[in-house]
Amino acid sequence: MGALWEILQSGLMYGHYRKTTSTEDRLEFVEQQLARTQETLKALVKKIEELHGLDVDGDGTIGGGTVGQK
Repeated sequence: MGALWEILQSGLMYGHYRKTTSTEDRLEFVEQQLARTQETLKALVKKIEELHGLDVDGDGTIGGGTVGQK
């Protein structure tokens, strides 16, 4: 549940952030948030794989691979 809460909070932070900064600053912020979201999703997939013993991301391993890479 923590990973999903982090994603929700990130979206709320961006909503406030974009009202007060330049386009360049917002783009940098979005890129940073994208990287954080990707890491959160990787951790979530790893945990799901470990809990259920499934290869969710199709990389041929359970709990040790990375999303989108084979």
